[in-house]
Amino acid sequence: MSLKRWLRPHISTVLTEISAVIAARSTPPWARPDDDGRLRDLCGQHLSTGGKRLRALLPPALVAAEGGDTAAACVLGACIEVLHNGTLVHDDIQDGDELRRGQPTLWRRVGAPQAINAGDVMLVAPLLVASSSPKLPVHVRATLAALLAGAVTETIRGQVGDLDLKADDMPTLDHANGIALAKTAPLFAACLEGAVILLDGDEARRNAAREIGRHVGVAFQVRDDLLDVLGVKGRGAAGADLREGKPSWPVLAALVRGPEEEAEEFQKLLDRAHHGYRPSPQDVEKWLAWVNEHGGVSAAQLALDESLQQARDLAEIAFPKGGATVVGALCDRLAELDG
Repeated sequence: MSLKRWLRPHISTVLTEISAVIAARSTPPWARPDDDGRLRDLCGQHLSTGGKRLRALLPPALVAAEGGDTAAACVLGACIEVLHNGTLVHDDIQDGDELRRGQPTLWRRVGAPQAINAGDVMLVAPLLVASSSPKLPVHVRATLAALLAGAVTETIRGQVGDLDLKADDMPTLDHANGIALAKTAPLFAACLEGAVILLDGDEARRNAAREIGRHVGVAFQVRDDLLDVLGVKGRGAAGADLREGKPSWPVLAALVRGPEEEAEEFQKLLDRAHHGYRPSPQDVEKWLAWVNEHGGVSAAQLALDESLQQARDLAEIAFPKGGATVVGALCDRLAELDG
């Protein structure tokens, strides 16, 4: 069964829960209703750019396949999705990205100060919900809140490394993999491990779920970099990372395979782009072709395939009653390079 068929039954509930997470307030509320409404609108503007809501839908899909409580899993998924979008709002500001999913980013619509406020609440409100929602079993609330807090903290550390990656003289592939692991894997791992927690799974199952998240996270980042090279990432023309001076996974793989003098020339271009130079469309096209010619795309494809296979291998341990099929469908989807 395709991933969409596993996810589809939970879309309506998850969207409702996402709105509830964004609206979560302390009791009694302190801020004016007008300011609360404004903040909800800012978050809604960011969320209106779309997205597959994959992190929101994975927990209920996994829990449903295992025969568990999908109402609780939808709350968990909504919390993780809102956390993820909070990191995206901040990421767009830090990277200066003007488009997300083909639409203006929130900071371009409303300015960076208010976009920061929206990002902030999306990083904090899910922790309030995870620790207090009556839809979550009391005995797992603290565990889930700690899981989410830890995941978003590691994601922020990954973003620190990602921003520094642009300025490094010659980061290695291991360095890039480490950043991808920290930036992308923690929230995927939270989806998987959180589902096991809701299912009252033992430590072995939690460990396996966490490792699946690790491999899926790396695969997701490598795939994202491939989509950028192929021009189907939703950020305009191909090579957005190159234009920002970011040495993405395929670029790094090509730099260690290509002729040394050409690689040095490419690195100089990336350094200039990092410091504000805008490469011409002709330069971007030239160097994207160079990345492909010198094995960057094929090496990234191999790394993607290997990560997905490792995730599949662990699925039966974490989700023995049917959830492994959902993990397999997720891996099948991530193997497709179509945006």
